Amino acid sequence: MNIRRHIAMTFILALLLALTALPAQARMVNDEMGRKIQVPDHPQRLIGLTPSLTEVFFALGLGDKVVGATTWADYPPQARKLTRVGPYVSPNLERILALRPDLVLANKDGNPPWVVDRISGLGVPVYVTVPVAPKELPQSMERLGELLGAPQAGRRLAGKLREEMAEVARRLKGATPRSTLVVIGSHPLVSVGKETMNHHLLTMAGGANIAAGINQRWPRLNLEYIIQAKPQVIILSTMERGQNLERDLAYWRTLPGVGDRPGVRVEWVSSDLIDRPGPRVGQGLKNLARLIHPERFPKEPKP
Repeated sequence: MNIRRHIAMTFILALLLALTALPAQARMVNDEMGRKIQVPDHPQRLIGLTPSLTEVFFALGLGDKVVGATTWADYPPQARKLTRVGPYVSPNLERILALRPDLVLANKDGNPPWVVDRISGLGVPVYVTVPVAPKELPQSMERLGELLGAPQAGRRLAGKLREEMAEVARRLKGATPRSTLVVIGSHPLVSVGKETMNHHLLTMAGGANIAAGINQRWPRLNLEYIIQAKPQVIILSTMERGQNLERDLAYWRTLPGVGDRPGVRVEWVSSDLIDRPGPRVGQGLKNLARLIHPERFPKEPKP
């Protein structure tokens, strides 16, 4: 064994000894994938492996316990000051271990299985969330509140989400769904499939997803398909980094046979509100519903 490898292994073993000594007050729980894990009753050093999980920590009033975050975790503003552990698809495991977390939260859709397996194998408990259906998010907020020692805050978050969803349902009662195209990438042209949270939000917002019939999670569409589908509403998501939103809006609004048809509306929505399964999903749902059915959401008078 060479010296460098010996030093590296000694370092990892030392970290393991420090990390695997869970507090005396610990319990066994099942995460949202059904995995049984041992977690501290009141975790003090938290890492979320997606931006939405970092948002949840802060929304639960636990921002002072967060020791690291992934590259694009930028909300609330305090999250921008956290130590970065890399992108959520390939986080830096050494950096995570160096931050000595006593609990890591992961996302089944955002984090590859190997990330969860490797971190768990190094003695750090990893709780995996499974966010797909928006209607299940309030219950997930309650579970996370219980898990993290902030049950009342979890119930408050859940209650707010349920109220926002109920308000949208009341306003849209009896409304006819409008055929809608959601664009999350222009080069190539990518939309949202029926297995995504975006699709579920779109349906709850009174839209009929024109890409729902394509058996792909993120279907790539061509203009011929879109012209034949005749969407009444086109919504551009701001997911694409480096996007020139004004240019893209102008393109879609003047596109022959698509945006230039009478009555077609081209709008945009913040991707952070509809892509991140966290506390702001309710606001994202309301924004989508307002874009698709503006007549059901009259403008509030200015104070």
